[in-house]
Amino acid sequence: MARTFPAVVVNGILESGKTRFIVDSLRNGDFGDIGKVLVLSMEEGEEEYDPAELAEYDACVYTFSSEEEFTVEKINELIKTNKPHAVFFEMNAMWDPEKIKFPPYILVEQSFTIIDATTFKVYFNNMRQKFVDMIGSSDVVIMNRCEDTPEMAGYKRNIRLINKDAAILAIGPDEKPIRFTEELPYRLGDEMKIEDDDFGIFYIDTFENQPRYDGKIVEFDCMTVTSRKLPEKTFIAGRLAMTCCENDIQLLGHLCATNQPISFVNKQWVHLRARVHYLREEGDEEPQIVLEYLSSHDIPEIENPVVSLSN
Repeated sequence: MARTFPAVVVNGILESGKTRFIVDSLRNGDFGDIGKVLVLSMEEGEEEYDPAELAEYDACVYTFSSEEEFTVEKINELIKTNKPHAVFFEMNAMWDPEKIKFPPYILVEQSFTIIDATTFKVYFNNMRQKFVDMIGSSDVVIMNRCEDTPEMAGYKRNIRLINKDAAILAIGPDEKPIRFTEELPYRLGDEMKIEDDDFGIFYIDTFENQPRYDGKIVEFDCMTVTSRKLPEKTFIAGRLAMTCCENDIQLLGHLCATNQPISFVNKQWVHLRARVHYLREEGDEEPQIVLEYLSSHDIPEIENPVVSLSN
């Protein structure tokens, strides 16, 4: 191929609303004037594409009959035949992601995961690895059919623990965006004590609600992580989190800076008292969260050292 093709990837479990998202995006011009669009669908859901409607938006669709048909050669053929300016991929969550190969000239500009909030709990508890794979590579996660309940606010935290950088949009039954009214399990104030079971909630909330924490003092139990790769007189104060299974462990934590020489042993447990700062360097889109070390004392490893994703 002599040129590249911008692509949009749309993930989601069957009946989550992927087809409707793609059609609405074309109808509303959400991606601007991108010229002719080829929609490559990997499954047939309850909602079908209307070829006549797609033609109104200068789009056409091809649905693959099986995972084996989805090959680089077949994609090449479809692009040569249809001559699109951009490609939408409607993914099948049940297909093996290791076998999904795009031609090298396909440039994924954005990746979305569409979630039906009314079925999320069942699917997430039984197919967690599928959600980790989809959400972990997404730029945007859209939760459809949401209600403003504490349970759905918990779903959002689970998504954020998997991918802290993705934009998360919650859409209500009236198809309008909603913002969850969430009751935190700890009291907000100039000084906050975070219990062990609430660390995951605290960690996620620091990214989403800067005014709550900027300049405030927090204390919590944590594991200290030291490394020569970190700036001098700094360490990571955090916890390990299991996003899917025991083989999928990640570190959740913030950089903590002190004006004293670091004497912590790597993976040492302490009760930390620190002040939260949001620091932005020139060119940064988002501020970096840095904890200012105030004091600490050693503690034994806590009873539940790994933060788990639970509903």
